[in-house]
Amino acid sequence: MPLPRIILDCEPLKDRDSGFSHFVVPLAHELIRQNYRYRLFCYVPPAEVGGLGRRGVRYLTQRSFHKYFNPPSYTYRLWHATSQLSWYVPTSPFTKVVLTVHDLNFLHEKPDERTYSRQLAMVRRNIKRADYLVTISDYVRQDILRHADLLGYSPSTPLRYVRRGVEALAPLPAGYAPAYAPRGPFLFGLGSINSKKNWHVLPPLLQGTNYELIIAGSFAEGDYVQTIKAAAEQAGVADRVHILTRISEADKTWYYQHCLAYLQPSLAEGFGLPVVEAMQLGKPVFLSRLTSLPEVGGAAAYYFDDFSPATMQQTLKTGLAQHSPARSAQAQAQAAQFSWAQAAADYLAIYQELLGK
Repeated sequence: MPLPRIILDCEPLKDRDSGFSHFVVPLAHELIRQNYRYRLFCYVPPAEVGGLGRRGVRYLTQRSFHKYFNPPSYTYRLWHATSQLSWYVPTSPFTKVVLTVHDLNFLHEKPDERTYSRQLAMVRRNIKRADYLVTISDYVRQDILRHADLLGYSPSTPLRYVRRGVEALAPLPAGYAPAYAPRGPFLFGLGSINSKKNWHVLPPLLQGTNYELIIAGSFAEGDYVQTIKAAAEQAGVADRVHILTRISEADKTWYYQHCLAYLQPSLAEGFGLPVVEAMQLGKPVFLSRLTSLPEVGGAAAYYFDDFSPATMQQTLKTGLAQHSPARSAQAQAQAAQFSWAQAAADYLAIYQELLGK
């Protein structure tokens, strides 16, 4: 009897630097390694056919017109849509759908009405079509329950949190240094440079110190960059605040390794990947207490109780003084909980639950 055919949506590979791609690629590799029950197909952009290997996986090529005419899915028993904003969810009632929801940030960020309406419509469509919902943090799971009516979520649809994995940082070549390498102590923050990340509250942390601040991201909103620069000017530290975009993976690792502390004062996060990466190296991480961050950082992180300069300065000073080798080991242990092997095993169990095989 032929094995059931299932599809993993790997369309995010169109941008290998995107956050969704960093979720899909390691998950796909682990599913390929562990799977023996199914014929696994990966749905990929044309340039990525074969990009996940040839052994244990087949490919379905993504085409732009599939947004309007669904890809042929009637021969597949299950489709795993890897983002709540995916265009590519089959309409055939004979294909089971697992939907991974990374965040509902648009509900909290208050984007313009057009963006809000578009994202809400997409998320509602995908949630209503799903036979099984999976979230990457328990915060997002609870967020779905809090907004169930708005999102069209039915309690009859299984809803589960599966902790995502985080890959180990690749070692650096000997003597490597980024284009900009501070000579003294510096604080580091990584992520899209937009208002939900709340970076503009950080410059006052440099007052009364010789620290620098590096904020790096793959995307920057021009208006918000000016907000950060204005905050730095007001704090009198403009010459020590550096905003970088499109840094390499090697640059990122160097900044993690050499920073005095990693900072993430976000107002909204579906997960918080850089937090785990910094903790892999035992670094002190300083986080907001909002959305998913306390769940990711656990007891190993330090938390800003509010964003007033005095409170943040005291939290940073106290946390740095407390960060002993034992606290460093605690951070590494917290990071080790985020395993791709376990995430893939959990997803395979969900596939089995849905398909009854």
